[in-house]
Amino acid sequence: MADFRPVKIEPYFGGFVLETLTIGMYEETRNAIREYIQNSFDSIQRAITKLHHLKLGEGLIRIIYDADGQGVRIRDNGAGLPATNAVQTLVSIGASSKDFINDAGFRGIGRLAGVAFCDTLTFTTKANREPLLTEVIFDAKKMRVMMSPSQGSKYKAHDILEACVEGRQHDVTAGDPAFFEVSMRSLVEPPLELTSPEHMELFASQVSPVNYRSDFKLAASIREKAQSSPVPIETVRIQIEEPSKAPTEVFKPYTAKFEIEGADSKVELAEHKFYESPSKKWWAWIGKKDVPGSYVDAEVRGIRVRTKNIQIDGTALVREIFQRQNKSNGRYQDWFIGEIFVDPKAVVPNARRDGFEDTKAWKTIRDEIGGSICKDAGTWAQEVSNQGQLTLQKLTEKTDRMASEVESLRRNDFRNGDKTLIISAQVTKLQGEVGRAAKNADAATLTSLQAIGSRLVDMKTEAMGKLPGTTVDVDRDKIENEARDTLLGELMGLFEQNLSLQCLTNVREIVRREYDWPRI
Repeated sequence: MADFRPVKIEPYFGGFVLETLTIGMYEETRNAIREYIQNSFDSIQRAITKLHHLKLGEGLIRIIYDADGQGVRIRDNGAGLPATNAVQTLVSIGASSKDFINDAGFRGIGRLAGVAFCDTLTFTTKANREPLLTEVIFDAKKMRVMMSPSQGSKYKAHDILEACVEGRQHDVTAGDPAFFEVSMRSLVEPPLELTSPEHMELFASQVSPVNYRSDFKLAASIREKAQSSPVPIETVRIQIEEPSKAPTEVFKPYTAKFEIEGADSKVELAEHKFYESPSKKWWAWIGKKDVPGSYVDAEVRGIRVRTKNIQIDGTALVREIFQRQNKSNGRYQDWFIGEIFVDPKAVVPNARRDGFEDTKAWKTIRDEIGGSICKDAGTWAQEVSNQGQLTLQKLTEKTDRMASEVESLRRNDFRNGDKTLIISAQVTKLQGEVGRAAKNADAATLTSLQAIGSRLVDMKTEAMGKLPGTTVDVDRDKIENEARDTLLGELMGLFEQNLSLQCLTNVREIVRREYDWPRI
């Protein structure tokens, strides 16, 4: 038997580890902003519930745009970090003193997300009643060089941090308020939100644990429901500050009325429904409208999942649950608005906060959401489609009556000019009704509406052509091509949402070959 001798193991964590946890952490770099807001929220909650130097409602997160346009600061009035361990805490990567059950962020990774898009990342903090202020400064520009593909293997992660991080402290008045501030200076290819306060407001309104706007008519009933629900809605004030302007308060994006694709004007919610899980691990509100179609505003549409009132992912999470019910139902996610509040003690968000760890508890919650919310939504959407079929039936009946009128004129060789003009005007009006119905029609209904439209074009062409002195300039090929293109566009939209990439590629090739669509 071979005589094995032990070999000492010396793990080597290269610079690419840091690169993965900073530049490579998020698909969308703007999600780094959410991490900083999340950390500020945790700090404020700690100051209220554990340290008791803030009262409920006193917490404030300020997003401050520097006057020279080269930096943004995110500052909170929460607990701050004690001087004795502030530096060590801020340079510890993948470790945190936070509790994953009670805190929104707990992995100790997100704080370095800003390295991806600024040259200098600075953390400044002071704890309550302490006479010391601490600064930890990351040379993000140098870090990116040392973590680059050509350099990353040369350095240990530890060496990069030692070379690129400076910690320092100075005396302050102990009575000054506690705070924590993240400063991103000398921005490099930053997300749009860091250069545009308007886009920052849109983004923060979706992901942050803020309150509802006063003109959102469901706000009061949602807050009332939350008081008796197993998962509370925790909130914090956030304001955006830019030079020479009054601060802008951030609220959730829901308003009094909403723009719907194809609708002539904004619509109000017709009704809403509350859901609560049998296991008491989540509850939800869902708003419904009385017209079909998707919400236009990306900041509003879709049913959002939240823990500690912070959004997890965007709309993909619930879309995937819709598709588990029926693959084609994924599109219904855009037909609804709503929020699902999940108990943070029941699930664990993944590192990027675009979903949850695939635990038994999350699978149970996912199935509960699918069997209640998504099932109800699919039923309601089908009812709306049925209403579309009723509209189709009425338009078909009108078209049949119009065809009878035209047949009567035809038997008399269209000698009644006045009657012919009246019929022509009625056809035009009916064409408008068909066009409006087509805006929100599903694919099957749209095909039938296009057939009606083609019949009406035939009637109008014949009637106008029989009027004395009238020449008809109707490009039938153009009309038919436009109708076909509309149908193909609708169908491709459904295919893109529901087919695998390989299958979708094959479908696109067939459509291009058979229909020369889209034409360039």
